[in-house]
Amino acid sequence: MCITTELVTMKSTEGITKEEFITIVDGLEKNFHSKQSGLIDTELLYDEANCLWIMVQHWESAEQLKAASRKMFKDSAAETFVKSLKPESVKMTIAPQIKRWK
Repeated sequence: MCITTELVTMKSTEGITKEEFITIVDGLEKNFHSKQSGLIDTELLYDEANCLWIMVQHWESAEQLKAASRKMFKDSAAETFVKSLKPESVKMTIAPQIKRWK
């Protein structure tokens, strides 16, 4: 299976603690991403030195990923997450899986 991986780096707005952001992302995953067709899984990482969040998502196809991305900014279930981000900090990379090792 050739899956598509999305790697998003972002910073949260001032005043949001790590615990609060994790709770916000938990809500996003439960109330939005988990309901999107093609989502395989999501990981959330934190680069402490740079105050940078990293979200890694695996999707069954690039088309399903793009469809979910288009919905995200219109869906009320994602609103809290979207408002918690510094827009200028968000960087997204999408690439197909070439090979996987265990």
